[in-house]
Amino acid sequence: MARPHLAATAFLCALAWAVALPSLAASSSVLFGEEARLVGHSLPDAELQLRDGSVTRLSALWRDRPLLLTLFYRRCTAVCQPLLFSMRDSIEQLGGLGRDYRILALSFANSDTSADMLAQAEALGLEDDPNWIFAVARPADVQRIAEALSFWFRLDRATGQYDHPTLLSAIDHGRVVRALVGYPVSQQRLRELVWELRGRFVPYYELPQRSWLRCFEYDPRTGAMHFDWGMLLLLAPGTIGIASAMIVFARSPSTGESI
Repeated sequence: MARPHLAATAFLCALAWAVALPSLAASSSVLFGEEARLVGHSLPDAELQLRDGSVTRLSALWRDRPLLLTLFYRRCTAVCQPLLFSMRDSIEQLGGLGRDYRILALSFANSDTSADMLAQAEALGLEDDPNWIFAVARPADVQRIAEALSFWFRLDRATGQYDHPTLLSAIDHGRVVRALVGYPVSQQRLRELVWELRGRFVPYYELPQRSWLRCFEYDPRTGAMHFDWGMLLLLAPGTIGIASAMIVFARSPSTGESI
């Protein structure tokens, strides 16, 4: 009596998965499409005020070494703080900060000041780290940078909070070489972005829900590549054909006649 119920449950699960899968693939397609469109975009130059009150230019920072750029604001009660804390912890494990690249956290809120940037650095325990740069800029310059990165933000006057996405951009000589949109950011994808900043060639990376069948697997932890199960499917027809022919010929009786 239990078997019909099990069959019905399995059928419903399969049906639910079939219905959900297209929406998951579509959302992944949109997400990665946004990231791909950012690659190659040029950033406008702008004057930045740092957490110690000093002034520099964005171009001076990217001329010095590549930048990992994120946009945030100090009084965010949503995703900004978790993103910065997770970046701090992940970057410490990935290495290369200061030698190969630096991080620029740029505020997009008009109300933020250099004192707020210092407070943010202190909250992260990074006030003495020169490779974490917290900065504000004039509203017009922030808007130009945001537009170049297709980054939007909208003030909700009822709450005083901004609606906004999350974005990490790898900037090399003023151009976007890779971008990550959305939160949370997986350790694998952040590692690949950092590798890009460090000048390491990343041949490709897996898109969630987009690469079920593949012949090679790329290990982002080591940069190594190895065969995946898709290679077996690729070789299967030829292998089966050769094996079948060998079996047929091996079993065929000899038809030779002596004269």
